[in-house]
Amino acid sequence: MVMQQILDRACPLCGASSAQATPTIYGNAEWPIVQCRECSLVFIGRTPVQAEFEDERAWEKSSVQETERRARDHGVLFALDRLTRARFKLAYRRRPKDIVARLARPGPILDLGCGDGSSLNPPPPGFVPFGIEVSKGLAATADAAFRSFGGKCIRAPAAEGLATFPPKYFTAAIMLGYLEHEFHPLDIMSRVRQLLTDDAVIIAKMPNYACINRHVTGRKWCGFRLPDHVNYYTPRTLTALARRAGFSVSFGLLGRQPLSDNMWAVLRPVAMPHPEAREPAAPKPRSRTAPERLPVH
Repeated sequence: MVMQQILDRACPLCGASSAQATPTIYGNAEWPIVQCRECSLVFIGRTPVQAEFEDERAWEKSSVQETERRARDHGVLFALDRLTRARFKLAYRRRPKDIVARLARPGPILDLGCGDGSSLNPPPPGFVPFGIEVSKGLAATADAAFRSFGGKCIRAPAAEGLATFPPKYFTAAIMLGYLEHEFHPLDIMSRVRQLLTDDAVIIAKMPNYACINRHVTGRKWCGFRLPDHVNYYTPRTLTALARRAGFSVSFGLLGRQPLSDNMWAVLRPVAMPHPEAREPAAPKPRSRTAPERLPVH
């Protein structure tokens, strides 16, 4: 039953039990889409084994299958959607590399879920590209591309890949279509925070669950990809995730347009309080007994 499947995954943002989550009208019996009652994050109540995304569910395979399915099931609507996207890109298209070059200091840059590395091939001037990718085929392509610029791509789940870098190593990071795939987004974002310099920036892009198109097209919304997309963010839940991980969030004027299926955000590290800067504990009351004398050596 669906309710049994919902129990398989806790909320990836606040950790609340999926048994308390509210089922949505989306998803299906195998991959139920639910909404957390505590923090409002929308996510699928169960996930495949993550290792499946290294090969049999790898992006380069599942994306082709998904495109074929939508063309078959949605026909005219699918064709109109692709035409609209093409016209929009001609009129206005964000270029993550240009944003990075404008906002970040040159240095090592991380592409989390880098795919074949095309987003940083070539990198902006002064930046050295590094990537983490779980797909075997895509990681090999990205590694070959990044090594020609002094970087590399690590084929591993995100947590394992991030553990190979020292603290405060990167001056920038990009996450283009990544966070909706991540099983443990809060843990990963917290790890990324430790690897960024204090003046670093993250450029993030993901489907916007709050967009008007989702309300209009319903189950046919292009942002739904089961079981590849395991999280569905709104500007509010993305902001909550970022703040818990130690980041501020800015969407700018065009980052969360209600008619766009996607949203763009710039995340910046928030200064972490130094342990010694915490408010001192209240002094303990003096004992009426004589203080113990310490031996002198």
